[in-house]
Amino acid sequence: MQQRTYDFLAKLKVPMLTFGGELMGEAVEMVVDDLNSHRFMSMRDIEASLADKFNCSPGVADRRMRYALDMAEYRSGGVNVELENLKSTYDIKVLSLKKFLYAAGRSLMTEVGVGNDRG
Repeated sequence: MQQRTYDFLAKLKVPMLTFGGELMGEAVEMVVDDLNSHRFMSMRDIEASLADKFNCSPGVADRRMRYALDMAEYRSGGVNVELENLKSTYDIKVLSLKKFLYAAGRSLMTEVGVGNDRG
């Protein structure tokens, strides 16, 4: 996982020193690569790829990432302003893991200017 991805997710209060945080970082980087290639991965494909890379089952990858997102959203010690800004930027009413990954990927691309075709 690249340092910019780590820093970005840490700013969103994703617990990066956990297995779920590491999985989340790799998943966001996969999403960024897909967005740059104008592709779209299903959660099943993301989880299968993570399972292969980290030698775990897709179900474990899914549960660990969901737990990391839960910690960022509800257990971060108050209102998570950065996460709320991400949700409002992409008009997300109900945050799911897939919505988070794609919003984080788009935001990371915009923040660092990677693959941003809009100018």
